This record gives sequence, C-alpha cells and structure tokens, in this order.
Amino acid sequence: MAHAVTHILFVIVLLDLFRHYVFGKRKFPRYLLVVGGIAGLAPDVDIPLGWIYNLFTDTAVNLHGNFTHSIIFPLIFLIVAGILHYQDNMKWAKIFYVIAVGLFIHLLLDCMFGGYTTFLWPLSINTGFCPQWGLQGYAQSIDAIILVVWLVHEEIHNRIRDYI
Repeated sequence: MAHAVTHILFVIVLLDLFRHYVFGKRKFPRYLLVVGGIAGLAPDVDIPLGWIYNLFTDTAVNLHGNFTHSIIFPLIFLIVAGILHYQDNMKWAKIFYVIAVGLFIHLLLDCMFGGYTTFLWPLSINTGFCPQWGLQGYAQSIDAIILVVWLVHEEIHNRIRDYI
C-alpha cells in the first residue's frame, strides 16, 4: 500500500497538471485540488473506523480494504457528476468528478503498491490482478520524488507563486 501522503500528493499533482495544461485556472479552481487530495485519501477512512471499532469491542478486527476500496464508489460519484453535468450544475459536477478521480487514483496506487483491494465489492469475487512490483519499500522515497518533481515543475513554469 502507498503511504497516505502519496495518496493525497499524487492526486493533487495530477489534478494540478490537468488544471494548468488542459482546463485552465478559471475553469478549474484551486479548491478542487484540495477536494481531490482529500478524496485520494478517503478510502482509508476504514483504518480509523477499525481502530474505534476495536477500542469499543476489545477485538482485533482489520477493516481496511474490505469495502471502501471498491470501484463502485468512484463509479457512483462519476454517475452523479454526469447527472449534475447534464443538469448544467457545473460547480457540483466538477466536485463530483474530482472526487471520482481521487477515489479511483487511490485504488490504482494501492494496486501498484501491491495492496489488496476489493475492486468488485459487494461481489465476493477476488480479482487478484494487482501487480507485485515491490514498491512498498520505496514508499517514502516515492513521496519525496513526487513532491520535488512537482515543485521543480511549478518553479520552472513560474507557477510556484500560485501557492504562496
């Protein structure tokens, strides 16, 4: 599994690149980067929920990855975004699109890092198609590389001032 910072940072960097090169700053406000970053970490809400459950039940149950790591959640947000887009409610459509992207990127990162994901929950089908690349040992370095590459990119294009 990728670290929490990777889940947040990778989504923010990816969305920021789309913001600069595809959509433009006016059509893609900065708050959507924050929404996307939070959505990139959202599937891991089952970790603190598991801690709380274990605290009150005095058990050692691991809830991580049981249902929050399903492709169903990004699809639901994507469908809602499409409906809102069709109704010309672009502000909320953009928010739901960004949430769908953040949730989906989380699943991809977990898969790339060799984490177990229940892509097809609620169906009890084990897909088992996640590669085992052995990236977990390099997780902290990957966080640093993503951050440094993004900061250098922003500085080269004189966009670092957008965040100061």
